Amino acid sequence: MSKPIVWTVAGSDSGGGAGAQADLKVINLLGAHACSVITALTAQNTVGTSRLEWVTPDMFSAQLDALKADLPPAAIKLGMLGTAEAVSIICGFLQASRPPFTVCDPVLISSSGTFLLEAVAWPLLTEQLFPMVDLITPNIPEAEHLLGMEITTPADIEAAAKKTLALGTKEVLIKGGHGAHDMALSSDYWSNGTDHVWLSSPRIDSKNSHGTGCVLSSAIASARAMGCRPLESIVLGKAYLNQGLRQAPNLGNGFGPLAFNPWEKSEQDLPMISQKAEEPGIRATCPAIPSGNRQG
Repeated sequence: MSKPIVWTVAGSDSGGGAGAQADLKVINLLGAHACSVITALTAQNTVGTSRLEWVTPDMFSAQLDALKADLPPAAIKLGMLGTAEAVSIICGFLQASRPPFTVCDPVLISSSGTFLLEAVAWPLLTEQLFPMVDLITPNIPEAEHLLGMEITTPADIEAAAKKTLALGTKEVLIKGGHGAHDMALSSDYWSNGTDHVWLSSPRIDSKNSHGTGCVLSSAIASARAMGCRPLESIVLGKAYLNQGLRQAPNLGNGFGPLAFNPWEKSEQDLPMISQKAEEPGIRATCPAIPSGNRQG
């Protein structure tokens, strides 16, 4: 095949800024072929969501089976799953299929505070799904809810990462955009249990922030499918997110979408990398997306 295939398993965003629509754009723009498994239909725009309907379990399974039979993935991005039944279905699928790479963006709470995963599914996520995926990318509120701990300092974030890895996943990226310990920087923490780094970028003050988690995780999945190493894929994902925030087109009357443009190598979008949160760090090297369809 001329391109690696990346699946997004996520809800539909009729406004085009998040969910499956955002993922499809990112995956294609970064050079992979995007496929989608839709978990929910939403009626939403930049102002809010007025209606949500979950896809039936049979339809959810049928989408997975159809893609598996003809378009097997080099990487899978998991977004909003919503129900315990959907979590159970995807767990069974991953156990049977063992895709090369899976990243889970655990969508629990909307920006308006609405819970998007039913409470009975939370233990399924941590006990059954996390051990089957390669990377978890929670933001701070999601990590607090999933781990049952308060996260206010860099030390808390590092402790939360260790606690997440103990659940069985291979890597964790705790996103620091909601962190209050340094309002000048957006600092994320990545660890695989052996190696760990802080990736920091200046905060971009913008209302056009809808879909940031979707863009980051789908960019990471695309980079891994294209052959990037683990930390390289994190750097590329964060740089692509920064690019999208910086170039956002200011659409709609509420929280607008990021820009969806081809990847451009710009030093200003690359994060600073350090071993400790308080260190200034050094500028990350811009990762080169390998040619062909190597799978990382």
